[in-house]
Amino acid sequence: MMLTDKELDYLKELENNKEVVYLLNTRECELISRLIKSYREIQRQLNALQLGKEAN
Repeated sequence: MMLTDKELDYLKELENNKEVVYLLNTRECELISRLIKSYREIQRQLNALQLGKEAN
């Protein structure tokens, strides 16, 4: 299941909101960290695909 654009925007906000991260427990922080890393990897792959399309 892919995250919606709204969910991805929320993750970006969470990453930069130190107050929210401080209030979360360790397990929640690990989950958010994994989600952000997954999001970044998906964005990297999409960018690579887009560049590949443009090159052709």
